Parts: sequence; structure tokens; C-alpha cells
Amino acid sequence: MSLFKTRGWTTIITDTLAQSVLSLVSVGVGLITGITSLIISYTHGMVFGDELGASAAAFFIGFTTGLVLTSTLLSLVSAAVNTVIVCYADAPAEFRVNHPKLSDDMHAGWTAAWPEQFR
Repeated sequence: MSLFKTRGWTTIITDTLAQSVLSLVSVGVGLITGITSLIISYTHGMVFGDELGASAAAFFIGFTTGLVLTSTLLSLVSAAVNTVIVCYADAPAEFRVNHPKLSDDMHAGWTAAWPEQFR
């Protein structure tokens, strides 16, 4: 954390936009999977006993499966985003030497998003 405090980037770290978007995507995929499992159970006549309870169970199983699998996969994306931020904060000069175009693009984007913190 001291790396970001010395650079004045604490706002960048506390801005959890990427994690919020990835969480929303996970919930969306969970809903789609739940609805899909509900449709499949209904069209194939897999509803046993109380129709509402069985439908809720099918939706819950599909939702939970979709949410867990998507969250697991998107945690890799979240870790990659965090890695890019840490690496760029730690060694921006090396990044510029090895990838000047990407460095310029990242610098321009971060300057536009956080003009006070990113100088």
C-alpha cells in the first residue's frame, strides 16, 4: 500500500470499478443460467410435486452453478487487472521502454480518469 500512497494513487486503488463490473457480470450470468435451467426443467417435464417449489429449486441450482463458475473464472481477470495496476505503479519506466505505445495509451487513459492523482 505504501507504493500507492507515495505516488498519491490511493484513489485509484479504492476505485473498484473493475471488481464491480465483474461481480455484476457474474450475477447476470447466474440469472441467465437460472432462467435457462428453469426453462429446461419445465419443457422436459422435470417438475415434480409442487410446481412452484420445483421451479424455484431448478432456478436456484442453475443460478448458483452459473454464479460460482463465472465468479471463479472472472477472479482470474480481477487478479490480472490488479497485477497490471501494481506493475505499472512499481515500474512505469520499464513498461515505457518495452511497450511505448501501450504505455502512452495507459498514461493518457489514467490521466483522463484521475487528473489530480496521476501526474
